[in-house]
Amino acid sequence: MVRGRISRLSVRDVRFPTSLGGHGADAMHTDPDYSAAYVVIETDAEDGIKGCGITFTLGKGTEVVVCAVNALAHHVLNKDLKDIVGDFRGFYRQLTSDGQLRWIGPEKGVVHLATAAVLNAVWDLWAKQEGKPVWKLLVDMGRIRRTAGLSRGNSLATGTSNSEGPWKVQNVDGAVFSQRSKCWHKDTLLTRHRAPGWGTQMTR
Repeated sequence: MVRGRISRLSVRDVRFPTSLGGHGADAMHTDPDYSAAYVVIETDAEDGIKGCGITFTLGKGTEVVVCAVNALAHHVLNKDLKDIVGDFRGFYRQLTSDGQLRWIGPEKGVVHLATAAVLNAVWDLWAKQEGKPVWKLLVDMGRIRRTAGLSRGNSLATGTSNSEGPWKVQNVDGAVFSQRSKCWHKDTLLTRHRAPGWGTQMTR
């Protein structure tokens, strides 16, 4: 059961000097320092549970993402966690629809990265309060939707059956994950008609 009002949001600039050994380098990113904006969310609940979330960066610029997280903090602080998880889409839209910050990219760039770190921390906090890893929280949400009658063959992107097309919804639980993801990424989790064992792909 989710509980507590969000009382504190902190963010750290964490960097690792991977460029010294060329680790993670490619043709476009020749000197990456694997880094992250690391967000911690706390509530006034007595359990003391904290939610942690990161967004991946490559070194320089992480400080800009940290600034963006701090700029978004007023949309998070003093909110009941129950209200946030009860309307995750609304919460996402509040973060990405700030009348001034949206000018520098609600669905791309620094605001996108900052929003991801905050949302990841909220997911982590929610799952910890439920006593589950995040994947299990999502699976159990799928089971609830299944009992509500979510069709296995419906495309969340189009609302129609796509069983004959090149893509199909992976499964009921995957479909619910797609629906939830669509709330903040506008992505749908789909899988190609391929041999068993091949991975899933995200597509718009």
